[in-house]
Amino acid sequence: MSYGKAILGDNQFLGVNHANQAKAAELFDRFKNPDAIIEVIGFAYEAGVRDFMFTTHDRYEPVFDEIRRSNLFPGMYYTPCLPYAHKYWNKLSDLGPVGMLTSTVFQINPLSLIPATLGLFVGSTKGITQVLTQIETLMCKGLPVRGIFLQNLAFDFLMSMELHGVIENFAEVVTNKLGAHPGFITMNHSIATEFLCDKAGINKPWICANYNIDGFRMNPSQTSCEASFASGRSNNIAMSVLASGRASPNEAMNYVVDHLHKGHVDAILFGSSSKKNIKSNVSKILG
Repeated sequence: MSYGKAILGDNQFLGVNHANQAKAAELFDRFKNPDAIIEVIGFAYEAGVRDFMFTTHDRYEPVFDEIRRSNLFPGMYYTPCLPYAHKYWNKLSDLGPVGMLTSTVFQINPLSLIPATLGLFVGSTKGITQVLTQIETLMCKGLPVRGIFLQNLAFDFLMSMELHGVIENFAEVVTNKLGAHPGFITMNHSIATEFLCDKAGINKPWICANYNIDGFRMNPSQTSCEASFASGRSNNIAMSVLASGRASPNEAMNYVVDHLHKGHVDAILFGSSSKKNIKSNVSKILG
């Protein structure tokens, strides 16, 4: 079960805009209303998008409750990206360390913590990885999940610390326990590919990384990223494809779509908040 070529992202729903902070603040305020988020997902659905990739922000809980209740968007698949660190910082500020731990763990069966904790004493992280992944994906319960991705904040840190065993555990839990694609968001595609394939032993991993005509945040270089995407060793999702407005939308989209047709890119992740822009982007991606 692979991804469609067009994936709706969620930066706009969380007020993320690398080029315009005023626009970011406007979007953050606009999408406090769950109905506004549902409307934009609906625009993407009408245009032919069948994948929504999002961070596990509390903002989506009422959104998914309504999608389940009203049986909206049949055939749409969901991909949570975890962890969302700010959620835990907010809980820590509001509840304190004990309250944060209690409110988090008791969302699932707390008895599952016993074998997970005991496993840590013998050097096994598999149990605790499974518990934390289950907690983070609870908001998706009852929805068809295509993949579960580690955010670059977590994955790039684990990669830098050479903790390939934790990555292997995550991939195994997502694949065998949750029946989804394990995926990895990174700021360095070439190093991530080597790490996942050669050290973690994952065949054709799903990797999401920056890929755009301007070379924006393509580390260590645009040339290196293009070569890594084209190597055939990974399944690739291109993000930041519009380079945060640094290039014209038409040129930026044509560049990444050209590499989609060449087979270097498997799917394009994009974020838009207007029906017109969504329709335009999807028509270019899907042809």
